[in-house]
Amino acid sequence: MLRLNCLGPGRLLQERQQQAHSVTAFSATVSPPHWVMGELGFGDGAVFRNLPSPFDPAQYRVSVNTRMDTRFRARSRGLQALADAIEDWLRRTPGNCIVYFPAYQYMADVLGLLQGKLPERQILVQRRQQGEADRNALLDALQERTDVVAFCILGGVFGEGIDLPGDALRSVIIVGVGLPQFDRQRQVLRDYYDAKSGQGFEFAYLYPGMQRVGQALGRVIRRESDTGSALLIDSRYAEPAYRGLLPPWWEYVDAE
Repeated sequence: MLRLNCLGPGRLLQERQQQAHSVTAFSATVSPPHWVMGELGFGDGAVFRNLPSPFDPAQYRVSVNTRMDTRFRARSRGLQALADAIEDWLRRTPGNCIVYFPAYQYMADVLGLLQGKLPERQILVQRRQQGEADRNALLDALQERTDVVAFCILGGVFGEGIDLPGDALRSVIIVGVGLPQFDRQRQVLRDYYDAKSGQGFEFAYLYPGMQRVGQALGRVIRRESDTGSALLIDSRYAEPAYRGLLPPWWEYVDAE
């Protein structure tokens, strides 16, 4: 079997864009600009604008728990503390909530510790092999109920591209910083960007991971009248390299 992977799409996209009179791209997750513009094939002469948010920071309370290490090597010894933090949040924060995890097994381990502890909640779980009917059933439950807790994968189908305004989603919990799973293809990508710019880790892991976090945070506030809250859990949110990539229009407070 021969597998071809496009490591850097920017060159091919630029060739297509040069055939157009002009190209406009927009998104709520274009951070940092030099990474996004390079991936999209925009040259140094492209005009970039970072517009202010239409929302008031008071609409969204984002708490950051930096006391827990969710890296793979530390997960097993921190499972109970993480389960306790999630349970405490769900008891104190009414309304529908999505809890995002970086991996299915990690999510399953925490769910095992929460078994029977949230009888007042309707618990739904994203499965590895989930068809469109199951996906729609989860979204319908969020639209129809106000006691749902959905356990989902960060960067998956429930982490972006879904619109849940008002009471459909009142809060999110994000476990980890969204870094892609380590595998051979991702390591090849890191080596490619190390040779190209000396930023292999940033381009292959850090920036895509924090883009997932930004997209998950963006699920709660969808309309001008929406209010909600979020909890970020990971010790790396205390580091400037990660904290500086969070959406700048919200205020981040230390979790109690």
